Amino acid sequence: MSETLLSILRWAARLSALGLACMYSLMIIGEFTSPHSGPPTHAIEWAGIALLTLTCAGALIAWKFELTGAVISLSSLIGFMILIRIRADIVMVVAATPAILFLADWLARQSIHRHTHNH
Repeated sequence: MSETLLSILRWAARLSALGLACMYSLMIIGEFTSPHSGPPTHAIEWAGIALLTLTCAGALIAWKFELTGAVISLSSLIGFMILIRIRADIVMVVAATPAILFLADWLARQSIHRHTHNH
């Protein structure tokens, strides 16, 4: 893979992480400042908020530590999906996109690193 494609992949991952964090922040700020269904009252709701927050935080951590951040993000999202049992597949795909892109970036760079050191 060329250095240009690697750079595009990395920046696509970074921008999608930033976009996810911004969208989530707007949603949380809106929910807490002007709730349309009241504030969270059950532990499961707070756990869902914590897991989604960790999903976004993991995507932002991946800016510096691609694999670690991606694993945190995807693990948290999977935990959220199991706990909440949400059926909004497109929302989950959007939330998973930064972590998947960071994983692809990390794997591509590892592959190149192994390939250049074996020759």
